[in-house]
Amino acid sequence: MAKKILTIVLPLFTIFAVLLAACNFPGMQGVNSEVQVQTLAAETIQAQVNQYTTQTASAAPHVIIITATPPAATATANPLPTATSIPATAVPTATAVPPTITPIPIPCNQAAFVTDVTIPDGSSFVVGSSFVKTWRVRNAGACTWGSGYAIVFSSGNAMGAPASVILPKSVRPGESVDVSVPMVSPSDTGKYTGRWILQAPNGVQFGVGFNGGVPLTVVINVASVPTAKDPNTIYDFVKNYCSGQWRTNAAFITCPSSSINYTTGSITRSYAPILENGLADDEGAIITVPAVGGDGMIQGQFPSLVIHSGDHFVATALCSYQKPSCNVTFEVLAQEQGSSTVTSLGTWNKKYDNTVVSINIDLSSMDGKNMIFYLKVSSNGNPTDDMAQWMAARITHL
Repeated sequence: MAKKILTIVLPLFTIFAVLLAACNFPGMQGVNSEVQVQTLAAETIQAQVNQYTTQTASAAPHVIIITATPPAATATANPLPTATSIPATAVPTATAVPPTITPIPIPCNQAAFVTDVTIPDGSSFVVGSSFVKTWRVRNAGACTWGSGYAIVFSSGNAMGAPASVILPKSVRPGESVDVSVPMVSPSDTGKYTGRWILQAPNGVQFGVGFNGGVPLTVVINVASVPTAKDPNTIYDFVKNYCSGQWRTNAAFITCPSSSINYTTGSITRSYAPILENGLADDEGAIITVPAVGGDGMIQGQFPSLVIHSGDHFVATALCSYQKPSCNVTFEVLAQEQGSSTVTSLGTWNKKYDNTVVSINIDLSSMDGKNMIFYLKVSSNGNPTDDMAQWMAARITHL
C-alpha cells in the first residue's frame, strides 16, 4: 500500500513544482496569479487520483484518507549521570616502604688471609732444614691489634717452632701485617701440616675466613737429604752440619737454629740457596750468622776423620741474597786429634758484590792423620746483613 501511495504522490509533487515555475514559461503567460496556479495544481492532482482509482477498481477498493499528522512529541532525553571527580585526597596512595636493612656488626677480632709470603703450601725440604714461614694477613675486624697480640700454635705438627710469636707491629683495621714463625722440618720424611691461629691479649683466638674460624696453615713435604753432587765426596759438611758443635763469641748455640738471628748468631741449612745475584743453586749450603759484638763470629767444630793424600777441602763462599751490607771473613782451621794446636788453612774476605769465592785446599800434607776441621765466619765491623753461606762444603778426593 505504501508503495502505491508513493506512486501517486511523487508525480503530484513533480507537477506542482512545474506549475510553480510555469509563470516563467511562454505557454503559461495567462496563468499569472497564485490562485490560478493553486487551482490548476488541485485539478491535476484530482485527475491523477481519479485515474489511479479507475485502474485499481478491479482490485479491492481502497479508501485514501489524507490527514495532517501532528508532529511527534519530542522525546525528552534523560540526562546522563554526571561523572563526579573524586578528590585526590580521597584516593588511597600506595606508598613504597623500603626494606629495613639491619647492619651486620663487625667482630672486634677477625683476620683475612692475603698471601703466603714464604713457603707456600706444598713446599719441599730435606729433613732437619730450618726455614721461616711468613703469612700476610689483614685486620678485618673492628679493633686494633696492639700490644700482646700474637700468633700461636693450634694443631698439627709444630715443626720445632715456638708456641707463640708476638706480632711485629700494631695493626689498625684494614691494615696488613707479615707474621713470621721460625720452623725446622721434621727428621722423618713425609707430609706435615701445622695450623696457627691469632690470639688477643685476653686469650680470645681468631683466624681467617668468613666467620674468622679458619687457621693459617703451613704444609711441607719432607724428603731425605740428597746425595752430594760430587761423586768423589768423602765427607759432606752440609749434610752433617748438625754433627758439628757450633758456638759464637757469646755462647754455644743449638743446631739447627729456629730462625736467622743477628743478635745471638744462628746456624741453618738450605738445599736451594739463593746466590747474591738472585739466582737459585741446587747445591746444599750451610748458612751462618755471626753474633753481635766487636769480635762477632760463629764457628763449627766437626768430628775427626782420617785424611789421605789427594784429599782436598772444597767449598764456595758467598753472602746471601739481598744482604748488601754483608762483609765477612771465611776461615778454615784444622787440628790433629790429640793436639792442642789449631792451624788456620786460609782466610777469604767477602763483601756483597754479586760474586762468589772458590775455596780449594790440598790436604795431602795430612796424609794418614786423624784431623778435626773448623768452619769459621767473622764479621768485619758492623754485623748487619752478615749472613754467610758455605755452599757445597766437603772433603773430596781429586
